Amino acid sequence: MALSDCVKECIWMRRLLKDIGAEQVGATVIYENNQGAMALAKNVGYQARTKHIDICYHFIREKVVSNEVELEYMDTENQLADFMTKGLSSKTLRYLMMRSNVGPKLETSN
Repeated sequence: MALSDCVKECIWMRRLLKDIGAEQVGATVIYENNQGAMALAKNVGYQARTKHIDICYHFIREKVVSNEVELEYMDTENQLADFMTKGLSSKTLRYLMMRSNVGPKLETSN
């Protein structure tokens, strides 16, 4: 469900940017760590085992096919947004903050 919400927000932002004259060229890249959700969203064929899947994945699939969004896999350890939403060890927190250029520059001892 998080992927569906993210795609909806991206589509909303793309439309807002278009309305103010700053249309985005190309697809919006979404980094996802759930390979199962990505497989469902990218697979355009019908499979009997997935016929019960929520309509939200069909929505995501439409946006991928129309090149409005692009899904790329990123493992959980490198998800930069995690430091804002999860309790992490101090080492992981420092690593993700450094990678995202957020917060004060942390001094490291050599």
